[in-house]
Amino acid sequence: MSADRGALSAESIQALFEQGCIRRPGGLDLARLQPCSLDLTLSAEAYRLPASILPLPKEPIRTLIDEFARRSIDLSSPQTLLRGKTYLIRLEESLHLPSTLGAYTNSKSSIGRLDVQTRTLCDGHPRFDKISRGYQGELFLEVAPRSFDVVLQQGHSLNQAIFYGRRRVLGTEELEALHRRDPLVLFPDGTPVPTEALWVDDGVMLSVDLSGDIVGWVARATTEEVSLLAGAQNPALEFFEPLTRPKDGRMLLRRGHFYILCTREFIRIPPTHAVEMLPYETTAGEFRAHYAGFFDPGFGWSPQGEGKGTPAVLEVRPYDDDLILRHGQPICKMAFEDLASIPTLPYGASGLRSHYQDQRGPRLSRYFQ
Repeated sequence: MSADRGALSAESIQALFEQGCIRRPGGLDLARLQPCSLDLTLSAEAYRLPASILPLPKEPIRTLIDEFARRSIDLSSPQTLLRGKTYLIRLEESLHLPSTLGAYTNSKSSIGRLDVQTRTLCDGHPRFDKISRGYQGELFLEVAPRSFDVVLQQGHSLNQAIFYGRRRVLGTEELEALHRRDPLVLFPDGTPVPTEALWVDDGVMLSVDLSGDIVGWVARATTEEVSLLAGAQNPALEFFEPLTRPKDGRMLLRRGHFYILCTREFIRIPPTHAVEMLPYETTAGEFRAHYAGFFDPGFGWSPQGEGKGTPAVLEVRPYDDDLILRHGQPICKMAFEDLASIPTLPYGASGLRSHYQDQRGPRLSRYFQ
């Protein structure tokens, strides 16, 4: 793999800190490093906005703050972010990237499963979650709780950054060849899906599982707050209602409701690649299938390659209409991309915080009991 092609490993991200390309008060916290991504951290500086907004080309984010911020919020102590409202929070990390490096960001899986949307903004770039090569400046995070009020404070991590020289997503023929060498998609019993049975279109399509005793969860209407504070006890049944297996193999998803589901297939990502689950695949239907779209190398693979795969958990929200899902219906697309180098510790390795390596079924966020 070429050093200028693909996502950077944890070791390369650590080198960016040492070179001053990524800066953070107190320096790098090694606990924030994943095999191929960096957990970004909230600062104490936050603002309430009237709505979501992007900067114009060459426009600083602080110009938007001066013009649109309703009030400032101090996150040095715990604060409640209200559902249905939009907030802008400065991140602790700032970037001073060379012209050869860029980045993109995603919500962390534990945050997406709370139905909290996060999107990164940077100066002069009118696109969410995209950081152009050579960017120099602060980073801000737009945070929008959708289903619940959320208690958090400075130091929490809601999203992650992936750094790259040049992204390269594998095409159909490359995916099929990789699957033959090192199976990417498996049945629940651990046997590989035959190559001819894969639904591949510059990414692997996975389908929804409605066969288990509990096939998913739907967010409840509640006045309780979800706390992200250390030691908090959030009872799952206060916030989510379990969905049992439909007798006829079909499930009605209501417009505007938030659901946790999972894939029928198990995915297995070798340490040579990372995966982005595309949040909106128009060919699969009018709904968002995932907020937290990045899967580190090693997910479902295990350190020695003995892993039998792990189902992907989906955060689903129908858009304009109610939606009928049937067991085995394609629901999301997994795009595999090259890495610039293989990380020393893949996801699931001892010593890493790999919360979802062994998840089975539609698992809720780790913040719930």
